[in-house]
Amino acid sequence: MLLALFTALCFSSSAQITITASTFPAVGDTFKIAFDLNPDNIQVATPPGGNQLWDFSGLEVSQTDQVVYQAANAGINSMSFPGAELAVIGANGETFYNITNNQVQTLGYAGADPANLGIQVLAKFSPVFVERRAPMNFFDINQQTTALSLPFSASQLPPALFAGLPITPDSIRVRINTSRLEVVDAWGNCQIPGGTYPVLRQKRTDYTTTGVDAKVPFLGWIDLSSLLGGGGGGTIGNFIGTDTTTTYRFYSGTEKQEIAVATMSNDLSTVETVRFKDNATTVAAPDLDAPGAANIQAFPNPAVERVRFDCSNLPAEEYTLKIFNIIGKVVWKQNYVITGNRSVTVELEDFRKGTYLYSLIDSKGNIIGTKRLVVLKP
Repeated sequence: MLLALFTALCFSSSAQITITASTFPAVGDTFKIAFDLNPDNIQVATPPGGNQLWDFSGLEVSQTDQVVYQAANAGINSMSFPGAELAVIGANGETFYNITNNQVQTLGYAGADPANLGIQVLAKFSPVFVERRAPMNFFDINQQTTALSLPFSASQLPPALFAGLPITPDSIRVRINTSRLEVVDAWGNCQIPGGTYPVLRQKRTDYTTTGVDAKVPFLGWIDLSSLLGGGGGGTIGNFIGTDTTTTYRFYSGTEKQEIAVATMSNDLSTVETVRFKDNATTVAAPDLDAPGAANIQAFPNPAVERVRFDCSNLPAEEYTLKIFNIIGKVVWKQNYVITGNRSVTVELEDFRKGTYLYSLIDSKGNIIGTKRLVVLKP
């Protein structure tokens, strides 16, 4: 029995692939990405093991995007990240990376603050956050913890943020601590629209804890979670707590970008979204604004306190309205029975400032429309 087990393990180790540093991003690389915001009947969280087939060929494109890697000195904040080699420059800010022989390291970020308080920040991970490792093999397990500390003067922040606090702070310090566990638990082949790839599957779990400290005269820094009972009690309480995000990531030894990244629901029972390599094989979406076509539209957009979704020309059945954050995680959803036209109002008091996506889906999983929603805060 021991001999048979040893033989099986040796076979597995020889059959699975190894991901090398040749798949790390470099200056000039452009990753084209597609999103399916309503994946239907795909099996991602299969038991660990080898020689598996993950068939994601039925994924549909709800949204597309691209990531362009530039030389670090292309960023206006590059002097603040002297060890950076690469920069990804987006509409909201710049992220800087260092590439070593065996790691892709995220050094930090400059731009709109990650806590969505509406101000500009310069944030450096301490220690650096490792995004990719090489070589990557079946059975690899890695853990890491990193932190950001973002101090602000109270005068920079909107007064409404301090509603319900028993004190008036001089300064606010936002602490964002992330613990990450990565396990390469399976290998096989992954099919997506336009291609099939030998892959390793990595299960990644991120535990992100956000804390807020207030600096008050004569007392120094005080953890507000102790004053607010671990969250709640005023607008600033919305920032306090721990969020858990689990993704399954499929890496190929021949492609630089992930073949697919599936984000799971909090209870790990369903796949909420899938981000995958865009092989440009999908058919363009229908014209949702054509007269008589089923449609959904948000008004006002940008929105501040509430948003109204106007649904029109819908066949009678049950629909699901979902709102996603920028990484594709569902932050709000609700089911409605709609016939023809209907307007749905959503209060935004629990939404942070930023860009979201909203999608209306029928009972068969067909997406009526996916569009952007911008939320502003006073």
